[in-house]
Order: sequence, then C-alpha cells, then structure tokens
Amino acid sequence: MENSRSKFFLIIFTFSALCWLGAGSLKHIQIGNLLEFGTIELRQTLTTESERAAYNAIAKYSILVFITYPLTLIAGIGYVMTTQRTLKNDGWLLMSAILLLMFVPVELYCFWLDWKIVGLNYWGDWPIEEFRKAFVIRLTALSGLPFIAQLCYYTIPILVILKPLRKSTS
Repeated sequence: MENSRSKFFLIIFTFSALCWLGAGSLKHIQIGNLLEFGTIELRQTLTTESERAAYNAIAKYSILVFITYPLTLIAGIGYVMTTQRTLKNDGWLLMSAILLLMFVPVELYCFWLDWKIVGLNYWGDWPIEEFRKAFVIRLTALSGLPFIAQLCYYTIPILVILKPLRKSTS
C-alpha cells in the first residue's frame, strides 16, 4: 500500500524517534539524579565528582538529541509528504504531526540552553559553579513547557497504535 519512499521515511522516523526519545529520557533521569525529590534544588549529598559525571552524561545525551531530533523532524515531514494517507481522512496522522511540530520552538530554545552545558563540558576546564548556573537556567526555562512537550511526544505512539479519528473510505 505504501510506496518505497514513504516506507524509507517511516523507517528513518521510527529509529531516529526511538533514539531521540531514549536520549531525552536518559537526560531527564540524569537531571533527576541531581535534584532533591520534588524540588529544583541540588542534592546536598552530591560530591563534585558525581555532579560533574552527571553533567557529562547530560552533555552526551544532549549531543545525541541534537543529531536525532532534526532527523526525526525531517523524516516525519518526509513521511507525511510521501504517504498515500491524507491528513483529512486520517485524523491520528494529523494529530501526531501537530504534536510533533507544535513544540519545535521550545526544542530549539532548549537546544540553545543545552549547548551551554555541552560547551562547558567539552571546551575548557570550567568551575562547577558555571555548570550549576547553566543547569538551573536550563531547568527553569519556559517553566514546565519542555515537560509538557515530552508528554505530547509520548502521546504520538499511542495515536499511531489506536488510530482515532479515521474516516472510512467507502
């Protein structure tokens, strides 16, 4: 039913989205390891070495997100453009595309803030206070909008599986 180009885009989309969401989730786990539960305060029991290791992991996962997010967007747009499905008849596809594209400005702003942590980690021997400042700025950026975006991204596979709002073509 699908043509070869749309299958290609779908495969690229699936693998890049898995890597992107996985790296983003692992990055959030590292962020959670740095914080007191339920607050945005750093844990008092952290050693400088463990804190630096967490920032290093955040930087590595951020680089993976930098690579896979644009690939996911391009492959998703390519699939929507080449598939035989129409946004009018397949509401789940329209909803998925909207959820993916709606938060592009949020992701770009977060990339810019994550780039500061990556730069501190890989270029120079910066004091831990600089990492903390960049981390707190990244954590409090846009209030809870990046978290809401993450929840929307996790909704997309549910939409693809359940396929709500399909028009029957009889």
